[in-house]
Amino acid sequence: MFINKKEQVAAITLGLLGSIFLFVFALKFTSINSIQKFLSPLAMTFSPLKPLKEGKAGKEVFGFLPHWNANKTDSIDFNVLTTLAYFDLKATADGQIITDDPGYQTFKSREMTQVFKRAHIAGTRVVATLTMMDGSDIETFLDDPNAQNQLADQSVELVQRRGIDGINLDFEYFGGAGPENQPKFSSFVDQLTRKMHEAVPGSKVSVSLYASVVQSPRIYDLKSIANASDEVFMMAYDFANVSSDYAMPTAPLYGHSKGKWWYDVSTAVDDFLTQMPASKLVLGNPYYNLNFPVEQPVMKAATLSAWTGGAQTLTYADEKKFVKPDMEGVTEFITGWDDDAKVSWKAYYKPSTGVWRMSFSEDKRSLGAKYDFALSRNLGGVGMWALGNDGDNPELWDLLREKFGIKLADNNVINKLISDVDHI
Repeated sequence: MFINKKEQVAAITLGLLGSIFLFVFALKFTSINSIQKFLSPLAMTFSPLKPLKEGKAGKEVFGFLPHWNANKTDSIDFNVLTTLAYFDLKATADGQIITDDPGYQTFKSREMTQVFKRAHIAGTRVVATLTMMDGSDIETFLDDPNAQNQLADQSVELVQRRGIDGINLDFEYFGGAGPENQPKFSSFVDQLTRKMHEAVPGSKVSVSLYASVVQSPRIYDLKSIANASDEVFMMAYDFANVSSDYAMPTAPLYGHSKGKWWYDVSTAVDDFLTQMPASKLVLGNPYYNLNFPVEQPVMKAATLSAWTGGAQTLTYADEKKFVKPDMEGVTEFITGWDDDAKVSWKAYYKPSTGVWRMSFSEDKRSLGAKYDFALSRNLGGVGMWALGNDGDNPELWDLLREKFGIKLADNNVINKLISDVDHI
């Protein structure tokens, strides 16, 4: 049987149309996750992202990962976390990133490469935290434009070589430098942000600030810093610490207006919002608790001296594991809730020491109140210090899912390649 040319063309056309029809029909009944696995073998290794919850789009969930918690990343829920901030890369007064420090060595390790890759596959941004903690070093740095230029250039180069997505700047100054230094710090933030945006499309620069910077600005002009950067991370903790004279939580939500605390989270946020937009503010929360020796187990009890064992900082995981009714040698164990601070507490007595200890618990209930507060103020998001402090306990990730939903992956980072450590 012979087929003429017209019949042959018609047959080919019909065949092509049929193939297209079958492909479209198959797509209709094939899940997006299956297509993703077909296109990317790496996607088969990790759980696919679920749809974002209704009405909760665009909120940042920002977590610091300290280098000493580098081996505690298995429980990180990258379907929820939007930004992983590696902590830390130390900088010198003359504008150099220190490379023989444990923080830098862990940053460039193959183990951390795998963590960064997991983050990127899930569409989670990775930024490096650049730190300077010595007051005299910060003052010297601010007086040296060449050092500032050098550090900005080194930071951009490092982000490019590592294949990550930006910088978090954490310069913690408690010295007595006057307001004349504020423009110098703001100028550095502006320079770093502009250079980063130009060299790394889609990158972000955030700045970590004390919750008290409006009350006590030091070198920080909040308004200009917020204008110059992409985000401000409020370190909304350390309202109390292990040297406090009386027992109180590290991050009370309310109570300042009643004269109960010297300051609180809600007042700090209200102060911040007089100088910056809510959309740029990330509320940082503690994944740790304070444990004090006290005269009696009541709120604001006087703390006892070091001979009693002193006050302690406990991670969320350690507090949950060790502070419980069946503790060895404990004869009395009581719990409570402070409705001003919105924080739980536990107290216990050991006859062998003759001392009560009181532990303030930033737990699911307390953190939930802070997340509800952040949503009520329409803040840009929430964050935590620090990833890994929760151990293998899933409830804090469950809480974030409940309040903020499963994130949409950032496609700008999914296709970026984390570089091999040999290039760092």
